[in-house]
Amino acid sequence: MSEATAFSCRKAVPVSIGGITIYCESFRAAAARVLSEESTADGGTVVTNSAYRSTRLVFSGRVCTQGQPEDFILGFNGLVHSAADFTVEYMGLIYGGCRMLSYSFEDKGGEWAEVSVTVVTEQTVERRADP
Repeated sequence: MSEATAFSCRKAVPVSIGGITIYCESFRAAAARVLSEESTADGGTVVTNSAYRSTRLVFSGRVCTQGQPEDFILGFNGLVHSAADFTVEYMGLIYGGCRMLSYSFEDKGGEWAEVSVTVVTEQTVERRADP
């Protein structure tokens, strides 16, 4: 008797970052808390400060280069230089107060360019309310 394992094919998910849609094939989210510790007189340790660090989100995928692909570079570059924040919704989660930290855009001469976008937010992640 043999068993078969079903494999599913994941499709790229469109995500809008500052009004620019990329087809996300890879996503990473990272957050951390920093603790400051001090030694006590009896040799123990006490936490003197606790601070939450910004959440860093990395979206990697592709954009279509048909039409005017330079619009993507202009848009991403504008977001890197802007102090304005924006909202990103992905996987049913809402990341508000995002700011663009970095991007890369690699056009290899095909119909798609590979992109990687890193944004940061200090706000708490929220779940989208389903209607």
